[in-house]
Parts: sequence; C-alpha cells; structure tokens
Amino acid sequence: MPAKDRYHDTVVRCLIRAGWSIIKEQYTVVVAESDHDFRRLFIDIAAQSQTERIALIEVKSLEPSAMHAFMELVGQYLVYRTALDYIGDTTPLYVAITEADYEIMIEQPLGQRVIGDRLTEPIPFLVFDPIVEEIVRWIPEP
Repeated sequence: MPAKDRYHDTVVRCLIRAGWSIIKEQYTVVVAESDHDFRRLFIDIAAQSQTERIALIEVKSLEPSAMHAFMELVGQYLVYRTALDYIGDTTPLYVAITEADYEIMIEQPLGQRVIGDRLTEPIPFLVFDPIVEEIVRWIPEP
C-alpha cells in the first residue's frame, strides 16, 4: 500500500467540510490481461458529493522541486487516467494541489503550455488552501 501524500489528510478534511463523503481511501484500479499479467494502481481518494457525483482524487505536492514534482504529476495523471479508460471507468479523476503550488507551476507559462497545448485533455484540478482547509476551486467543476 503506498504511503499517504503530505496533504492527504488535509484534502480529506477539505472534502468533508465541503459536504463530500469519503467512499474509499487508496481506491484500487486493477488492469489485467490475465491472472498472471496485471497491474494494480492506487488513487488516493474516492469521494461522493451531496448530489451523488463521484470523483477520484490524487493528492500531490510540488515539493521539494516544483519542476520535478510537476513532471511526476503529469505522468502519474496520464497513467491513472489511461488505466481508468482502459477498464471502462469514466469516473472523473482530479489532482488535488495547494493554491500556492497551482500558482507557482500550473498558472505559469510552462505549466499552461504542458497542460493546455501538449495534452489532448487538460488535467482536472482540485485547488485547496491547506491553512484554512478549504477547497478554493475545482477546475472544471465536478
């Protein structure tokens, strides 16, 4: 079982404060060709809104190196989204990131070029404030 990301528990509290229910932590995705050839991935959180919408959330921090962590974030998102698509799971997948990290990397020109120009679909984000433990915004809204 993978270790929790630095802000995992904070994001759980943010979701609960916003009226979401936590369905599962360490949501397992299994991609199998056979009993002997399979891959198991773990997405941090599966949550359900008051309107019964479900979202998967992968929690990320851009520390200690924002550029290196950003590259890992993009790669991990692509692998997880591809695995979900492969097994026919259309549940939205968001990357939870602090507001400061979003401004430092995602809103900057290089981040915008990667997210907007190079990917066939933009990465959805859940932007949160770790100090007040609130969701700042969903991009796009779930």
